[in-house]
Amino acid sequence: MGRTLDVLLGRTTKQTARLKSLLGLATKRIAVVRAHRQVRLAQARGDVEQLLRLGHPDRALARAEQVLREQDGLDVLDTLESYCNLLSDRAALVDAQRECPDELREAASGLVYAAARLGDLPELQEVRALLAAKFGRGFVAAAAELRSGCGINTKIVQKLSTKQPALESRQMVLLQIGAEKEIPVRLHNTSYQEPVISNSHTQRTDEQDDERPRATPRADDDDDDVSAHAPLTFKDVEAAAQAAFESAATAAAAAKAAIELSRAGSGDPDDDRYRRTPGRAHADDEMPHRGEDLARSRPASVRTNRGALAAY
Repeated sequence: MGRTLDVLLGRTTKQTARLKSLLGLATKRIAVVRAHRQVRLAQARGDVEQLLRLGHPDRALARAEQVLREQDGLDVLDTLESYCNLLSDRAALVDAQRECPDELREAASGLVYAAARLGDLPELQEVRALLAAKFGRGFVAAAAELRSGCGINTKIVQKLSTKQPALESRQMVLLQIGAEKEIPVRLHNTSYQEPVISNSHTQRTDEQDDERPRATPRADDDDDDVSAHAPLTFKDVEAAAQAAFESAATAAAAAKAAIELSRAGSGDPDDDRYRRTPGRAHADDEMPHRGEDLARSRPASVRTNRGALAAY
């Protein structure tokens, strides 16, 4: 009866009065943090705009993540401010019951959940301690661990998540800023989407490989315009080994033909003798032949004079 009368008269205990005071301080702190986040949001949007004007959509897409995080933070601060005002107005109802009322469960659970994830609001830490003393540690643990039936709004959980925002959300930020500033935005979707390989695509690739001519080296490449440094493509290991074998055979045949052509072009019998009988003995055998060659190469007049002298 006494507690009911206190609720009707608006009277609260010291603990509830402390809770109202902390909620008021948290509301003022939220206003300060909101101003800081608005400045950071404006800076991030300005960076995205500048990058789009310079023609760097990829870098602008990365900067759009900061825009989304700052915007989510502002949305969470608005929600927490409404929670603080609700609990402050219903402080007498909090003091009258030992368990958290259903109409205040979402607000109380939301403040407890945000207290462990927002270091900019230290007042929420004390609010969580007072709620734990009032409604029990089980209530605080259920809200902090997101247990079933805790009553937390899923939007707060999503906006306070540390996961990277979805690609579609970041692209939407670029499109919105581009539309506001009249900047054409070209998004390269292929660089962010993973290729999907289907069975039909695999079969089509195999057919193209079968239809593609095999790269086999040829000895006569005078009429070919293809560079020798062009990369060769083979279907499998056996095809590559066969091509290597044919290339080696062609190279050996070309080398043999070059040697035969060089021999036919020289036409010097002395070279053949040098190749057949190399060594010092071969040099000695060639001395008489060289003498005969020298005698034949002398003029006829010299040979006649020497004959006359011999007859004399």
